[in-house]
Amino acid sequence: MKIFDVIKEKIKAKKQIVKIVFPEGWNKTIISVANKICKEDLNIKPIVIFNSRNQLPNNVEILFQSVFIEEMDLTKYANFVYELRKKKNVTLEQAKELVKKSNFLASTMVAMGEADCEICGIEYSTADTLRAALQIVRPKNGTKIVCSGFIMEKDGSRLVFGDSSVNIDPKPEELAEITKSLAIFAKNIALIDEVRVAMLSYSTDGSGKGDSVDKVKKAFAMVSNDNEFTSKYKCFGEIQFDAAIDMSVMRKKAKKLEWNAPANVFVFPNIDAGNIGYKIAQRLGNYQAIGPVIIGLNKPVNDLSRGANENDVLQLTYITALQVINNS
Repeated sequence: MKIFDVIKEKIKAKKQIVKIVFPEGWNKTIISVANKICKEDLNIKPIVIFNSRNQLPNNVEILFQSVFIEEMDLTKYANFVYELRKKKNVTLEQAKELVKKSNFLASTMVAMGEADCEICGIEYSTADTLRAALQIVRPKNGTKIVCSGFIMEKDGSRLVFGDSSVNIDPKPEELAEITKSLAIFAKNIALIDEVRVAMLSYSTDGSGKGDSVDKVKKAFAMVSNDNEFTSKYKCFGEIQFDAAIDMSVMRKKAKKLEWNAPANVFVFPNIDAGNIGYKIAQRLGNYQAIGPVIIGLNKPVNDLSRGANENDVLQLTYITALQVINNS
């Protein structure tokens, strides 16, 4: 069964209403997807933010809840942001200006409990989406680092790539935490039964040298010392991609590794490798890239590519709803 058939079954079975806010209502794709969601029997309730009522399209059926910033009393949202951010020298006047921006308003609605989750980024940049989420929704207590994962699907094959969009050049201890977060994400959200994590490098088990290799080695050592984690997940590093994905190469290059199947979670050493890697898999390998899914926030806020189509938005909606259900 395809992942989204399984996810939709899980959402239906839970029978929990999930309110999801879309801050980019002026985008035609968002409007179309919000209407489609309303027609599905999934208990997902879209809230779509517009700057003004003039942005509503003519001759289009509107089934979702619409919010118009120009017509709103934003006082309670501004006060919330002010109280949250005043220690960072944000004034009340600045807070009032922030909540006039739909990305900040959406994150504030999530933080205040008026929505359960948010999807943004088809118009806003990743930086703008994440800035609002990190400042207002904020990382979950105990989360050492927020990161992102892509679910990559093709012909029944399902992989997880990360971090491809949040952390530019993580330190060894950060890379170790990203590795553990991606493994848990692969199990709980990507629904991969047996998680096998490859911490990627241009070296396999000491075949190469350099600062980047040393970083991955140190991160793998930290992961290996977490007995609770290693009791649940298989992990190896440092390892080259060919040795992680091709069993014949694995047998030659990673002789210590006694896996009976290739890796299915790939942890990249930095954002350059991660971003380039998923786009190569997407464009040349014909994998469908779903995400990035942000991992580690108090409540789910996920980022769309600005080239996302309706199917991309729908699928990220299902994943985001599953994150809400898993957190409840």
